[in-house]
Amino acid sequence: MPSPHRPPSPVIFLLPALALAGMAGCGLVRNDTPEEEQVPQRSIEEVQEAYTPGWMELDGVVGTGIGLCETEEGADLPGEPCIRVFLSEPSPEAEDAIPDEVEGYRVELVVTGPFRPRLPPDTGTVGR
Repeated sequence: MPSPHRPPSPVIFLLPALALAGMAGCGLVRNDTPEEEQVPQRSIEEVQEAYTPGWMELDGVVGTGIGLCETEEGADLPGEPCIRVFLSEPSPEAEDAIPDEVEGYRVELVVTGPFRPRLPPDTGTVGR
């Protein structure tokens, strides 16, 4: 004779979950929240700040910045905000490691040459 205190079958818990998933897939359960509001997106500044330390470890990377990159339609149109990664020289390592896009923002590699500190302007004093 079976025990009256036998735990319920796992199928009992699985069936409601499967039914709910099926209804969601068929559109019977709606989510009225627009997709862009469902996943919070970080600002371009936050994304740049998060990725820069790793990129700076790559050979040839001398800095990052935020700029306006050309749109795919051409240079005649206003640019879209993007993250720029500055390289001292072409770097296959950096080109392979840095994606074209991170968290929805375009990433553009720009070969600038090495960065050097700027000397203060000559103040015109005698004896220097």
